[in-house]
Amino acid sequence: MISLTVKDSINSTLNSIPREQTDTVRIFVPNGVYEERIEIHRPNVILEGEDVNKTVIRAGFRASEILEDGSRRGTFRSYTVRVDAENVSIKNITVENCSGPRKEAEQALALYADGEKLTVTGCRILSRQDTLFIGPLPQKELQPGGFKGPGETKERVPLHQYYKNCEIAGDIDFIFGSGAAFFEDCVIRSISEEAIIKEFEDGKMNALGYVCAPSTYENEKFGFVFENCEFVSDLPKESVYLARPWRDFAKCVFLNCTMGEHIKKEGFHDWNKTNARKNCFFAEYNSKGPGAYGRREYYAKELSPDEAKKFSKKTFLESSGFYI
Repeated sequence: MISLTVKDSINSTLNSIPREQTDTVRIFVPNGVYEERIEIHRPNVILEGEDVNKTVIRAGFRASEILEDGSRRGTFRSYTVRVDAENVSIKNITVENCSGPRKEAEQALALYADGEKLTVTGCRILSRQDTLFIGPLPQKELQPGGFKGPGETKERVPLHQYYKNCEIAGDIDFIFGSGAAFFEDCVIRSISEEAIIKEFEDGKMNALGYVCAPSTYENEKFGFVFENCEFVSDLPKESVYLARPWRDFAKCVFLNCTMGEHIKKEGFHDWNKTNARKNCFFAEYNSKGPGAYGRREYYAKELSPDEAKKFSKKTFLESSGFYI
């Protein structure tokens, strides 16, 4: 293993690694706020911060921005950090998109996670709409140019990722994508803005947010799995859905999770997609807390103990050849 320490910028340290170097490279990131966009294209990189609360990578790209060529930046060119390589690990770092209020910025990615066997531990991933994208993109876009960005022409190969002891915060579809990801002991925080909360309280909108928007490919065993996670918020009671299907075969499973009172009793939303009601897989096992009670939508499933074992961490990691 080769060990490096960031002296100036993270990008300059990444760029200093010789292309012919194949060993694992650990990059230690001292405390500080790094106002830069990071892209990791090299496999076997460990990016490790000194202290998650004091080691911050921050940028403010927003989907609503109009670029020099007159095009809209869009969701997939708004990221702060992008990982596009295998066996990358990010530890003890805050990754933030600080582009501002959602009504102005619209979608704003903090982490574009497009690498196989990516592990993220002890991190904070912060934005508002579309905080964490777990690649790949869906097979087809619904509108021309909707996938404009670095993954637009990539082969659509399902990815497998692992998140441990992380805080992920956002409002609309803030964990989304087509890959398979296991979240263990994470804090999933729903946030919003005063003006939007006021609209909800005035009955002008049905929900303040949706945690997940999976677009799992058909016949894939896993989508997003949350185990022993806490879903927290100071938003009004019953104002947030756990998940809705970005594509019809969306999969999202919650195991032994604690649901705050902000979670709506229905739990899930069909995004007005008739086929999704038949083809999606939204399921829970042993949910706890005030948001765990109520009448879930008819297409959501309560798992038996034996069914829940099929989505355990051991099963997830072994079936994907993922060893941590």
